[in-house]
Amino acid sequence: MLPGEEHPNAVLADILVSRKVGPIHAKLVGDLVSVTGQLDMAASTSSRPGVSPDTVIEYDEKITPLEEAYQAAWRAVEAAPDRERRAPELQRLTAALTAAVEGMVDFAREQGAMVRLYRFGDSES
Repeated sequence: MLPGEEHPNAVLADILVSRKVGPIHAKLVGDLVSVTGQLDMAASTSSRPGVSPDTVIEYDEKITPLEEAYQAAWRAVEAAPDRERRAPELQRLTAALTAAVEGMVDFAREQGAMVRLYRFGDSES
């Protein structure tokens, strides 16, 4: 990161600690961070050296719009002046985070990474 540049997960951290969101948002943020970490780990332990430029371009094309969508939805939640006007923005945030999680899982699997979401209520130990 460059000096003065915001960390890529800063918005996710803001969502996670906000009193404006509900448990579904925390779950989705956790899923997104988990899948991102699993993809990073798979890339670092891959037998293929480094990440190809084509993979980086594909990531940017598929994932960047999803990240921008949840960031915009979060800004709308933050800008809503009251609970009544915040409710539809929270629904938009839920949809955007869900799309980001699903998009990241799809991308990871396309790259051959075995990723798993840890859902609330999973009975596995």
